[in-house]
Amino acid sequence: MTDPRIRLLVVDDSNFVRIALRQMLEPASDIEIVGEARNGAEALRLSRKLKPHVVAMDLNMPVMDGIESVQAIAAEKGPPCIMVSNETSEGAAATIRALETGAVDFVCKNSSFITFDMASIERQLTEKVRHWGRWRMALTGERAADSVATPAPDPTPEPPRPPRPSVRGRRPDLVVVGVSTGGPVALAELLGALGPLPCPLVVAQHMPASFTAGFAASLARSLGRPVAEGGDGETLDAEAVTILRGGGDWTVRRGTSGCFTLHAADPAGAIYHPSADRLFRSAAEAAESPVAVVLTGMGDDGSNGGAVFAERRFPVLVQDPATCAVDGMPRAAIRAGIATEVLPVTSIARKLNALFTLS
Repeated sequence: MTDPRIRLLVVDDSNFVRIALRQMLEPASDIEIVGEARNGAEALRLSRKLKPHVVAMDLNMPVMDGIESVQAIAAEKGPPCIMVSNETSEGAAATIRALETGAVDFVCKNSSFITFDMASIERQLTEKVRHWGRWRMALTGERAADSVATPAPDPTPEPPRPPRPSVRGRRPDLVVVGVSTGGPVALAELLGALGPLPCPLVVAQHMPASFTAGFAASLARSLGRPVAEGGDGETLDAEAVTILRGGGDWTVRRGTSGCFTLHAADPAGAIYHPSADRLFRSAAEAAESPVAVVLTGMGDDGSNGGAVFAERRFPVLVQDPATCAVDGMPRAAIRAGIATEVLPVTSIARKLNALFTLS
């Protein structure tokens, strides 16, 4: 008996975009497009009728927009929704709202699809549909069809290593955070539980360049304290949270005044940007007592940079995989043996607060 394929519902008011998305995804033998909708109201109706595993959702549509539709689907505990959004400031702000209110992930497109890197969106969307489709199928007790694009598992995988003890006992002078899928919700939870810190906190959140300023503004509004996008040459404010500008990589350095500054780095060699690995490596070299935090996300970003923390016995706090939207980054850190402690997000906040009480 053939295993079932991942059922996908495509939602966009543009017929051209729906055709483009279908052409991108139809070659995947493990994905089946079961329906198309032209607005959020149709999406809600077809979600109930067709029972898709995943919904690829546009933002700006007539009758009911993508945010309203995502909220309604999430309220019914329906399939996970991936936003397919325009890479503009308006699209970025709307995507952040969607992620905060029920969407699980997003993929960027050019508003016309004419100048967009079609190979990039095809790779990202296929990867994310597979991930969330299999997640949904696991919840419903179904088994996903095998994909030729998915590598075979290692027959003798390395078992997870136990948490590594840290011998550092000084108050942190810099906190660096690596996060990807699920980041807007996890970061809001972490920062809300933390409160203001007496040292800079810098976040590498995988996002396009057009998204991070809006993301920082959204966090600042919800937290009621300074959160800013950081770029080249900027000094890190000890009383503010800095979200690294998206689309590129960044390092931190300590200047002669003792303050930390941000510097653009060559993005070559990194898959995701901003790279947590680049940030972590530079923080371990520039700071006297830094702390690294690895939160939810796909891939293994943060593990290589976190290894420098491990070598120098600096703390690496890792989100408990069971509490992640996507557990790739935390599991990679745990397998690499660099985790000092593995904790839920609120417990990570309590641990950080405790570190700042050290004399």
